[in-house]
Amino acid sequence: MRPNHLIVCLLTALLGAACTTEKFPIQINESFLEAKAFTRGNRLHVSTGKIDREWELTAAGLLTKTVENDAQRPSTTTEGHLADWNLTGILSPDTKGRLLGLSAQRANDEGFTSEHLEVVAEFEYPEQGIRLKYVIWAYPKAPGMRTQLFVKKLANFQVPDNQIGNARAEYLPVDTEGVTTKLIGYYNHTQRRNTSKDEILKEEITKGATDFQWPSIIDLQSGNDGLMLIQESHKCVNQSGVNTGGFHIDDYGVYASGLGIGAGDLTNEYRPIWAYWLIAYKGDDSHRQLALKEFDRIRYPIDSKRDIYIMANNWGSGSTKDESLYASREANILTEIQSQKDLGIDVQQVDDGWQGLQYKTWDDVPTANSKQFGQYDVYPEGWKNIKASAKKEGIRLGLWAAWGIPGEDLLRHYKTGGFAYYKLDFANLDTYEKFHGLVDKVRTFILATDHKARVNWDVTENPARIGYFFGREYGNIYLENRKPINPPHVLYHPYLVLRDTWQVAKYTNLNKFQISIQNIDRVNRQLSDAHLHNHPYSVAIALMGSPIFFQETRYYSEEARDQIRPVLKVYKTHRDEMYKGFVFPIGEKPDNASWPGFQNYNPDTDSGYLMVFREINNREAAKSMKLHFIKNKTLVLTNVMTGTTEHKKVDAEGHIDLGIADAADFRFYKYEIK
Repeated sequence: MRPNHLIVCLLTALLGAACTTEKFPIQINESFLEAKAFTRGNRLHVSTGKIDREWELTAAGLLTKTVENDAQRPSTTTEGHLADWNLTGILSPDTKGRLLGLSAQRANDEGFTSEHLEVVAEFEYPEQGIRLKYVIWAYPKAPGMRTQLFVKKLANFQVPDNQIGNARAEYLPVDTEGVTTKLIGYYNHTQRRNTSKDEILKEEITKGATDFQWPSIIDLQSGNDGLMLIQESHKCVNQSGVNTGGFHIDDYGVYASGLGIGAGDLTNEYRPIWAYWLIAYKGDDSHRQLALKEFDRIRYPIDSKRDIYIMANNWGSGSTKDESLYASREANILTEIQSQKDLGIDVQQVDDGWQGLQYKTWDDVPTANSKQFGQYDVYPEGWKNIKASAKKEGIRLGLWAAWGIPGEDLLRHYKTGGFAYYKLDFANLDTYEKFHGLVDKVRTFILATDHKARVNWDVTENPARIGYFFGREYGNIYLENRKPINPPHVLYHPYLVLRDTWQVAKYTNLNKFQISIQNIDRVNRQLSDAHLHNHPYSVAIALMGSPIFFQETRYYSEEARDQIRPVLKVYKTHRDEMYKGFVFPIGEKPDNASWPGFQNYNPDTDSGYLMVFREINNREAAKSMKLHFIKNKTLVLTNVMTGTTEHKKVDAEGHIDLGIADAADFRFYKYEIK
């Protein structure tokens, strides 16, 4: 890789690949806006308009020759692998295949992603009894592209005797000499990771190692140029999930070994292997983050009508399981709907307990003639009363269920109760069948609602679930349970919620993650300093993400409500614009004594928002904070809570001086360049 020019430098092969010099037997030349796909000789060229990738047709499949983000071409064209893929345990590496089909067409994955040019190459390996599809998504003007393999077995399939070498699902023939290699991943099990030492993000610069099992992202940077490879899977740092493999550096470049599938999972229908994102960028860490977030937003687009909301979930106030279960009774939900209307909350999600005491019974909501909590009927007239109340007050409804709920019952409750936001709990997706069974069920359900329903996943426990880089086309990620009293390991600490949010914002789009808000007046004062903060501070922590009041809001005092209403009212006047921006962490990592914050940046308008916190143990009334993408400019800062405006100079390094007179306070600004 040469400075100021991103290019995959091809290596001289130690082993020659069995390449063909024949032309593609099927020719294509298709485009959709800036995205293009065409064949020339034995090469397939695909471009988004920002990144180009070229493959050679070989006797084994397709082999990447170049990846670049400008018009220059490489001069070296040798390689060391037979194809980008090596399906160890399914397909012998020396098996010859033949191209059955090659096509390119406009697509949007049944409405689950942004429109793109989809390129599909289908191969058959007759000696092994395997067919394979290689699918490329080229989004117009995107900084990256997505690739995915699909595989099925034919009648003559047998598990191959030759299982030499690691599996390979994606390959880049990049010379890593002199390249800075960074690894990135997130931890799940937030239920038990709620201390100052248990950070949610892991970042590591490699020093000589060549095999990396824990990261979801490998970043390669040389000079001003960078490439990222991201596995679209449920892998977390502390949970490998289903055959997610790792990233590897060998004599021929960088490859990913996670297939997500084994020979025993094959059927006579095409089944997916983990997808991969290849993203190119130029610049520093800010540009790395922006390129990833831009591609993430294209892959997982936001629909303002269904994806922008403030939610309340009633589970999070109970100090015992029984208290939390009882919170889902009809009488309590009717009270909550009134409370949320008063505060300005959009969605009431009914959590565990609505179905009675048995969480595996889903056929209908309990009524006066079925299950009861002692003397209290759960829902004496079914969903009738809360549905009517929610409609009257302009509140949308959501529902909790265990992950085993049949799809037909999800659809029944959608139709009878009007529930549009579903939280699916207790999942343990430790096999291919379990994982894809749940995902397929959710996809079918959402399609049956014409994309009006959403499902929120969670990363709260250690069993394999959805993770951070998978499934967000179906809804948001619920980040963590944070409660006021019990159990102690999920106790609400403002700075720990802020730290997790700050770190999640670095390599994901934060507004696809639900950030918890708790009633600080009810938090255990012996174990947490939450009560020393104010309610607007607690609410503000969540506003750059997708806010969720994880509590029964009826417990808020009138004084608290008077503090919260104005914050939510102001936020709701700006949130549509905020959701167009990309959120970046700024300032210092939260540790209860720092100045952390968030910058919401819209590259189309070069404007955005700042949310800045002075933590409770900080003794500095002013701080210089470094912003992203702004240098040598004067900003017009509008305090959206007060309406006051001031001009602030940003220096040549991007620093701006800000002041907050009192600790445990925050500032919420809209900024524009003067």
